[in-house]
Amino acid sequence: MSKQFDKDLLRLYMMGAANPSGGKVQYSSTQAVDLHMDDDGYTGGKKDEKYILEHQIELFEKSIDQAIASGKSELRIIHGNGKGVLKKEVHELLKRHPHVASFDDAHHPKYGYGSTIVYFF
Repeated sequence: MSKQFDKDLLRLYMMGAANPSGGKVQYSSTQAVDLHMDDDGYTGGKKDEKYILEHQIELFEKSIDQAIASGKSELRIIHGNGKGVLKKEVHELLKRHPHVASFDDAHHPKYGYGSTIVYFF
């Protein structure tokens, strides 16, 4: 005997708009990469914003490559809110990436809107 299910509810659930778990929000164990810079690489002086952005983009690109090579279907990029410079750069690179199916900056309880979830083909 096959179970009956509501196709529209299933579609909404898969898109993240419905939650059949009784109102408890569940988050997947998506791998996350934090692009924030810490002070470990600095011995003094002012942090050069251009250097920081280049380093963050390099880490972002390596993380995308590693996720694709290991067969991941998704990856969360934590870029923070700030001035939006890093987020804008990340989104521009994702738009042109041949292995990215889509991406979304949906809210996450830990990162707020300071992260982007990336879905791969």
